[in-house]
Amino acid sequence: MFRLRSVLAGSIFIASMVVPSALLAQQMSYGGAGLGSALANDPYSHQSQIQAGVSDVSKRVESESAFKIIKDVKVGLKDADPNARVQELKKLRDISDPEVNRIIIDCLSDPDLRVKIKAVDLLGARQANDGVPPMSQLLFLRSTEPLLKLHAAAALGRIGDSRGALPVMEYLEEETDAGDDDRARGTAVFALGEIGSDKSTELLSTVVAKDKSDMVRRLAQEAIEKIDGELPSQHSTQLAAEKTKLVQPTDEKLAKLREFDAKMQEMER
Repeated sequence: MFRLRSVLAGSIFIASMVVPSALLAQQMSYGGAGLGSALANDPYSHQSQIQAGVSDVSKRVESESAFKIIKDVKVGLKDADPNARVQELKKLRDISDPEVNRIIIDCLSDPDLRVKIKAVDLLGARQANDGVPPMSQLLFLRSTEPLLKLHAAAALGRIGDSRGALPVMEYLEEETDAGDDDRARGTAVFALGEIGSDKSTELLSTVVAKDKSDMVRRLAQEAIEKIDGELPSQHSTQLAAEKTKLVQPTDEKLAKLREFDAKMQEMER
């Protein structure tokens, strides 16, 4: 009889330990305000320290990988083949290291046009503000190849820095006087709309009234509407989208976690 009571008492004690543990697991899986959530948010808890350690390791791996790529690209850019140098530049597109923009800017003085165009396009794609002065210089120089000027104007539009407005305006006036390249004028007016400086409104109004190309006149009118805030620019839309990604509401994150947890429970059944 005494043994039976001992067994029953032991069973009751084990059950009392299991139930709170199940509740704790449930709270942790749903990210609730219980002990699981508290532990996850406590910077001194073992769980938080593990997460911080994983994050730190990931950052170090990413940094070391970027360092290796940059080192290899520096060597590759010394290749005598321009096509090889272009391929090396492509490797830098998505690397966030501040040294990358300096490497790309140096390639603006490469003797081969293909390499210079790739460098300009990368500065635009990376929205590198430090690339605005050297690309503006390309637009001012008469010795700059026409195709490179075209790409530089487009890149300045993608960056959206107000410092790029004046050189693009001068480029537009130069191409308007020449009058034989609709693509160049269209690129320039589109870039001015993306930059959004009201200093270019008067020039754009002249283009709307006098340019011989329907396409260029339409793009100039849209550029004015972007500057006036009547139309969104691609640059502002992209910035807003990136900001939305970075600032995701907490309730949305929790909802996704709950949805994921529910799917996992269904799979376990």
